Amino acid sequence: MKQAGLIAALLIAATTAVAAAYGHTAARPTSALCGGSLWQLKTLSDPGRASVRLASTSTTIGAIGERPYPRPVPTKRRTAFQRQTWEVVAQLTAYRLEAGGVRLVLFDADSYMNAVIPLPGCLSARTRARDQIGAAWTQFSVDCARPKTEWESLGAIVYIRGVGFWSQRRGLRGAAPNGAELHPVTGFRIVAGC
Repeated sequence: MKQAGLIAALLIAATTAVAAAYGHTAARPTSALCGGSLWQLKTLSDPGRASVRLASTSTTIGAIGERPYPRPVPTKRRTAFQRQTWEVVAQLTAYRLEAGGVRLVLFDADSYMNAVIPLPGCLSARTRARDQIGAAWTQFSVDCARPKTEWESLGAIVYIRGVGFWSQRRGLRGAAPNGAELHPVTGFRIVAGC
């Protein structure tokens, strides 16, 4: 038990060190620093966070992309998609750092979608799955690539686990046509590449 606590403490320290090295720490997360007015939803810090099933369900990018687009776009966790953690196997084709996290472009079988790993500094004390989100950030930024604000190409094959999120359908690079994303990413495992 002591060893598990020590490992958790080391993981949190490593995540904080990586974020500090990249200049992405915040004394207190805010919407301006962490991705806009929905930052609490995007970081699993919102009032509805307890309704999210953290045990992941395997699916495909194509299946997620076929889900009907909700109207209006939810600002609270009101759909089954938003209350579930999903896992997909995909090619990570591109990434970039943006306000609130690193945006990943995922591809599989002629379908695209986005996933976002929040910045560790945007995780509040209320963030659910905080350790898993921090571990995903560390795995990506240490073992795969150092995120930059310009789009970077990549060809890694990964398992991505994340909570369903509906974004505006606004033509982002690699976005699903229905605006579905995995945001926040709660698991990141490299199969090949990076």
